[in-house]
Amino acid sequence: MPVKIAPVREARVPEVAFRDATAESGVAFTQINGAGGRKWMPETMGGGVAVLDYDNDGREDLLFVSSRFWPGDPRAGSSKSSLALYHNEGNGPDGAPRFRDATREAGLEIVLYGMGAAVGDFDNDGWDDVYVTGLGNLGGNRLFRNEHGRFRDVTRASGTGDPGWGTSAAFFDYDGDGRLDLFLCRYVEWTPAKDIFCALDGTHKSYCTPERYDGTSSRLFHNEGNGRFSDATSKAGVGTTNAKALGVAPFDFNGDGRIDFIVTNDTAPNNLYKNNGDGTFTDVGVEAGVAVNEAGQSRGAMGVDWSDAKAGGYALAIGNFSNQMKSFYWTDDGDVFLDLSASSGIGRDSLLDLTFGVFFFDYDLDGRDDLFLSNGHVENSVHEVQKAVTYRQPPSLYWNAGNGRMSDATKVAGLEIPLVGRGAAFGDLDEDGDLDIVLVENGGPAHVLLNGANARGRSVRIDLEGSGPSNRDAIGARVEASVGKNRRVDMVRAARSYASSCERTITFGLGGANRIDSLAVIWPDGAKQQATGISAGRYRWVEGSDLRPR
Repeated sequence: MPVKIAPVREARVPEVAFRDATAESGVAFTQINGAGGRKWMPETMGGGVAVLDYDNDGREDLLFVSSRFWPGDPRAGSSKSSLALYHNEGNGPDGAPRFRDATREAGLEIVLYGMGAAVGDFDNDGWDDVYVTGLGNLGGNRLFRNEHGRFRDVTRASGTGDPGWGTSAAFFDYDGDGRLDLFLCRYVEWTPAKDIFCALDGTHKSYCTPERYDGTSSRLFHNEGNGRFSDATSKAGVGTTNAKALGVAPFDFNGDGRIDFIVTNDTAPNNLYKNNGDGTFTDVGVEAGVAVNEAGQSRGAMGVDWSDAKAGGYALAIGNFSNQMKSFYWTDDGDVFLDLSASSGIGRDSLLDLTFGVFFFDYDLDGRDDLFLSNGHVENSVHEVQKAVTYRQPPSLYWNAGNGRMSDATKVAGLEIPLVGRGAAFGDLDEDGDLDIVLVENGGPAHVLLNGANARGRSVRIDLEGSGPSNRDAIGARVEASVGKNRRVDMVRAARSYASSCERTITFGLGGANRIDSLAVIWPDGAKQQATGISAGRYRWVEGSDLRPR
């Protein structure tokens, strides 16, 4: 008798939907890109969002970054602020969070040509500071110190200003001295005077691709203490002019206890910087297989994130240009990365999308990290020359089926809404234990998307605070959770996605379990602590003290 082979059945995507609660939340931010018909390249790239608790009340607030109208534009005088800080007032009667515009009272009512924001307590005083990226010659790339809920511009005094075009940025302690350093992604050498005429049809001007412009080196600022930073780019070995950086994500990808990081470049090879432990880095992107595609070609890389989404080792996701598969890599030891873009199921659906924001998060709290992509083209007339590609594109949500496969959950999650997506971040905005999404449209509104997972009692959330040799934010701390035979690993960080910062709280979904059996943290200074039998809820863990309910 012939052998009957059972058909392969993919696991069913969970019935978890997101709800657009922007209107009732009070968030009324609209990104201004300054477009006025000249099709200047920076108009296509903003904006970003940061999830942060700037006043230490335990609730996540939101900072949005806009650009501005160009000098000489009659509309320029109407801009009051390129930054919009929304304070989380708690939930309304319907359970959705309510936000209040606190920009002016917090000292952030400033006009600049902005792109995104990075969050980190660079002076270890317990208050989240903010670095805002953008066009340096129009007010971007500025450091704001948080002084108990009000921000002060300390760019000049700190030495962190830069005249170039900044995109994403990241705070992390690369040399283990207990102070957060700062990495600034810089894109291309563009100014109005250097603007180049490009056309899709040979006649009408369109936005140029980055191949037409010279690249520029990004910058690494070393935190010297006392509010001062020094330029360590060359000394650390991370300076290269063959770069057009849009994304950065720090992560200890080889498990040696030192923070490495990846920089994604648009039409230039990506950089994977391995920390040598002596204040320097080695770019191992080519050897690892993440610098270019299999044909040796650079891609239009944008947002980026890390995760242990595939059991054992780590996953790396990168958003790429349209007509390029979005990158999904896996490594077990950090030496070689396997490209699973096609076999995972992501490549099949993502080819026509142009992806900026990228992050992993466990949206259904089943104990496995899923993947969110914020999509949207840069050319509003692209459909006229590429019929299959649209300007507005829905975001993408891929559910982790747990067998190396990622299933498209966009429709089930209610996210099939065409947008011109750029920056995106996650955080538990309504304090119900699951992770919500905030994203920004280029030239359009922000969106607050609440997770409908009904998560109470289904997650363990942990806020870590370093002490002594560790930085206070505990950025770089490694957290390991064991639930039965399943083991999860995460790392405290805010920098990921594109031009955005996610919350730093570690969230472990419990799946069908009712507790974490064993929880361990390796602090940035190498100290280790462990706790057992952790039930669902939110906790605070200060280095050297016991884990306590928050």
